[in-house]
Formats: sequence, structure tokens, C-alpha cells
Amino acid sequence: MHINYVKLSKDQPTIGEGGQIKDTRFGQYVEIGSENFIDNSTIDDYTYTGQLCFIQNSELKKFISMAAMVRIGPTNHPYNRPSQHIFAYNGTGYGFGEPDKAFLEQRKALKTVIGNDVWLGHDVVVQAGVTVGDGAVIGAGAVVTRDVEPYTIIGGIPGKKIKDRFPDEIKTDLAKIAWWNWPREELEANYADFRLPIEEFVAKHL
Repeated sequence: MHINYVKLSKDQPTIGEGGQIKDTRFGQYVEIGSENFIDNSTIDDYTYTGQLCFIQNSELKKFISMAAMVRIGPTNHPYNRPSQHIFAYNGTGYGFGEPDKAFLEQRKALKTVIGNDVWLGHDVVVQAGVTVGDGAVIGAGAVVTRDVEPYTIIGGIPGKKIKDRFPDEIKTDLAKIAWWNWPREELEANYADFRLPIEEFVAKHL
């Protein structure tokens, strides 16, 4: 559960204790939970993470809600080689030769993308290279191995579509409105509208 008691900073992410963050760019009003490990990623405006999340080689867009123990973009081992152990491609720590830079760069370039206004439940895994569309819901414990369409609800192992959040015409209208790209002033001016029934919200802002 996410309970926000602190006023978040526009310019600096609010980061919980522990964890490690490397080569990552943050947007405005971002909150990172404790014991997060984040590498080679971007995390855009108003996105928050729970505790013990691992994010690698990923692009997280705006207004993402992430529960605890979520894993985004886990890196793969070269299972088609003689050994899939790290010593064979990055064995410096074991006293072996230079890292396999080509393999490491290839793995780094495989981006995972989480769209705007996505909700990721507790203990979700989204595999490397997957794109999750805007407005999707990923149920607790799901393992997502394929791209997810916008505004769909996914659950299970492997993750499968359970249902749509909205009819297709509402999905299309929300994509046109793209409220997550509104400037702060527009968000503030229309803040009460986010509590309207979806049909009223669309009718007002389309």
C-alpha cells in the first residue's frame, strides 16, 4: 500500500533509504521507495515505486503506480552458450578476462517500456523488452512476457488478458486527451474532474 505523507519535490526525486541508483534520469514529483535498485532507466513525472523494486534498462512514463517487490526489465543470461553464468561474460570480479562488452551492450539496449497511468501490483515481473500500454493494470504476482495493450487488465503466469478497463471508444478518447501530458496548471485547474465517471470526464475534455 502506498501512503504519501510527505510533500514531494518538483525538481528532485524523493528516495527512500537503502538501495542503489545508477545511470537513471528522473522527472518531476517522483517518489522511489526504500531498498530500490535502479539502473540505466528513466522514470518520468509523478511516478512512484514501492519497497524492494528492481528496475533495469527501462523507460517508465508518467503517473505509474508501482507496489512493492516489482521487477521491471530483468536481464537475461546467454543460455545458448557453453555457460550461462556471469563469469563467462563478465568475469572480472572472479579474476578472469575482460567483460564481453558486445553482449552487455546488447542486453543494455533491450528496453522495457511502461506506459502512462499504469498500475503494477505487488510482486509483478515485467520481462526485458516488453511494452506495457497506457492505463493497463498488472495484477499482483503476474509475470508479463508479452506486450500489453492499453487499458487492459492482466493477471497470471504467464500474464494473460483478463478484461478491458473501458470500451474501445473510451480507450481511443483517452489516448486523444492524453491528460498525463497536461502542464501542472491544467492538472490543478481540472483536478476535481479526475473523480468524475469516465464518460463525463471524456465528454468534458475531448
